[in-house]
This record gives sequence, structure tokens and C-alpha cells, in this order.
Amino acid sequence: MESTLIGITFLQNYIAGFLMPWLGLLLVNVRPQIKKICIVALVYAILGVLLRSIIKLPDDSSFLIQILLLAVMVMFVFCLGPVKSIMATVFGLIVMALGEVIFSIIIINLFGPTIIKSTNPLILLIVPLPQIIMTLIIIYLCIRFEFHLFDLKPIEQEPIATFESKRIKTITILVLVLLVVIFVQIAFSASVINKAFAVSKALPLPMMGIISTFILVIGVLAMGLLIRQLVELTQKESQYHAQAIYINTLDELYTAVRSERHDIINHLQTIYGFNQLGYTEEVQKYLSELLGGNILSNKFIVTGTPGLTALFYIKSGIARTNDIEFKVAVDQQIDNLKVSPYELNNIIGNLINNAFDAVMPLENEQKIVNVYIGADDDNYVIKVSNYGYISDQTKQNIMKKGFSTKKAKEHSGLGLHICNTLAQKYGGSIKIENIDDHMVEISALFPANAIKGDLNEFASQKTGSFTG
Repeated sequence: MESTLIGITFLQNYIAGFLMPWLGLLLVNVRPQIKKICIVALVYAILGVLLRSIIKLPDDSSFLIQILLLAVMVMFVFCLGPVKSIMATVFGLIVMALGEVIFSIIIINLFGPTIIKSTNPLILLIVPLPQIIMTLIIIYLCIRFEFHLFDLKPIEQEPIATFESKRIKTITILVLVLLVVIFVQIAFSASVINKAFAVSKALPLPMMGIISTFILVIGVLAMGLLIRQLVELTQKESQYHAQAIYINTLDELYTAVRSERHDIINHLQTIYGFNQLGYTEEVQKYLSELLGGNILSNKFIVTGTPGLTALFYIKSGIARTNDIEFKVAVDQQIDNLKVSPYELNNIIGNLINNAFDAVMPLENEQKIVNVYIGADDDNYVIKVSNYGYISDQTKQNIMKKGFSTKKAKEHSGLGLHICNTLAQKYGGSIKIENIDDHMVEISALFPANAIKGDLNEFASQKTGSFTG
């Protein structure tokens, strides 16, 4: 008899260890391999038998240990991060627990409370069947309709109008569902407190409990979907903001190129006129002033991405206008980095803007800003340095959202916070240090896994440099 009960315990734990992670992974948009789920379920079942039948721990303690181990196994077996593995385990656990509550109430009402405590092997096998069938149906629906509550991967590009229309409709429906859930629960609660209330006359208390549980399940699902919509809205807003900056940079490049083309035509026409009139000395004088004044901009540098080339072109023009010595050195093509072009422009553009702001009020000989793009043994490195010094206290707070050393009315204190957030998104970091007590250097470091290919293969490929 005891060996039979151990076998049933193993089977029940195996089924639970199989269904929980499978359903949970589907709800976080991971399509797991059945072979891996079988391995997780086997370990879960063996641990369950060991804790309950051999060590004989209390059910609550053994269940908690099993769930913690299940989350760890999901993380390692399916190569997920801790957040996603915990979410998958918790979602699977919640759905199965709700199913157990629902069908336990139904079974107790049909056969009495003694059936739940029975040790009859046949009853022990039959009682969990409705819960198992319900879970399998939910799994099938998730696979069939590609349903999931959360997806922590970057969301795909989607037209703004289409995206907003879909999200508004979905959020409206979810809010209405939550309002209905709240209304029903309030009605049921009022019925329990005041038995004269109309609902209590129409429905017996056990039936109200079953309906209430179903309603709560719907409410939990609606709340999860609503949170998912809000997360995607936040991601999409950040994406559109970064794209807007990138497009604006390209637009500035196009405007600048058109302007310089217009200026070049005017200069060539003037020189041609001098030549036709035989004003040789005037031609030489005009050319000397023209070239000496650095009116023509030929300060292009190939970075591997048009957006970043455009950014450097625009920034060199701004530097020249404000008498800033702007130097850029690129030791390798920037397209080897997996960071999206508009987010890369956002990072480097913010760092350059901060450097320009820092040197603008200084004397001309101190208006120095340098940019370096290269790699060391472990990281892809982007450095922006400028003349100045940063205190230890400022260094500790400067990454915080809203912190700024500039005038509060003119700056929001978001630049470095945005840079740090974007760098961390790709596993990188922002480093700030003083160089020789007169230069502040801010580095964006990206690890090797943020680089396409082998870092050592192209670390020595020098692209070029210029001084603006």
C-alpha cells in the first residue's frame, strides 16, 4: 500500500512538474521543447517523493522547496534570465492553483468533503483529472492562438496609427472586463454580508463561491494583459522617441548638405567671374579667405552607419561655429556593434551635447572635446572627453534621473540617465573619470556579446579621424 501511495505521489508530482513550467513558459512567450520539460518534471517528481514520502516534510514546506527548485531548473534548462524564469513558474503555479480551487469546490459539493482527504489510490488518481484537463486545454489554446501574457523581447516595428488603434481598443476592453469583475465581486460580497440581498436569493452560497472564483480568474488574466499593454506602450514610446532623434539628425545632415552645395555654387560662380574679368589677384585673395575661414566642410568620417556619420558631421559644424576644438577618432567600424543606430546616436549625441555645454563658457584654448570609438580586450569602447573636472559627489549622482549640474530651467537632467539606461539595455555601462585633473572622460562600454562577430578580429581595423 505504501509503495502504491509513493507511486501515485511520484505521478502527481511528475504531471504538476510537467504542466506548470509548460504553461508558464507559454504565458511568457517561450515555446519549450517537450524533452526539456520531461527532464524538469522528472527532477520535480523525484524531489517531491523524497520530501514527502522519505524525509516526510510537511506539505507546505516541501511544496515551497519544490517551487523554488522548479524556478531554478526553468532558468538553467531553458537558458532564461531570472525574471523570466520566475514569471513563468509563478504564472504556471497560479493557473494550476486556481484550477485546483475551482474543481475542489465542485467536487466537495458533489461528493462531500471526505473525498478530498481519501487515501484510496483510485480516488487519488481521479480527483486531479479535471484540473489536468483544464490546464491542457489552456496550453492548447495558448499554442493554437499564440497567446501570451508577457513578452520581454524587444517589440517589433509597427506603424504608429495601427499600433495606437490596436492598443486603445485592447486597453478599453480590458478595463471594461475589470469593471465587470469588480461589480460582480462587490455584489457577491454584499450578498454574503446581507443575505436579504437579491443575489443571495437567486444563488446558493456554494454556487456563488464557484462563480466568484471563475470571475477572479478572469480578473487576474485581464490584469496581466493590461499590465502587458502598458509595458509595450512604454517600450514603444521610448522607441519612437529614439527614432525621432535619429531621423532629426539625418534631416539636419540633408539640410546642411543642401546649404553647403548652394554655398559652393555661389563661391564657384564668384571665382569664375573673377577669372573671366581677369582679376587674378582677387581670385587668390578670395580663395585664401575662403579656405582659411574653413567655410567648406570636408570633415567626413566613415563610421559604418550613415546616422552616426551624419551626427559627427552636424556636431563638427556646431563645434566650428562655437570655436570648439572637436576631435573624432574611430578605430573600427561602428556597425560591428549590435546597438540599434538610433539608440547609438542617442547615446553618443547626449554625451557630445553634455561636453559642448561644459566647455561653452570656457576660454577658447579650453574649448576641447574629443571622441574616441574603439575596443579593448573585453569591451567595445566609446569615449567622449572634454576640458573640466568632476567631483566625487557629482560623479555619484550624475546618472540619477533629474540630476543636473546645469541651470534647472534649461536642462531636465535626463541626458546621462538615458545614456546609462540604453547602455544597460545591451549589457553595457557608463563610466566617468577625471583624466590628468583637467579632462572629464565619459565612456560607454559594451561587452563582447553586444558585438557582431569576434572582437579580436576587427579590434585593429582603423577607420579614421578628423578635427572639427
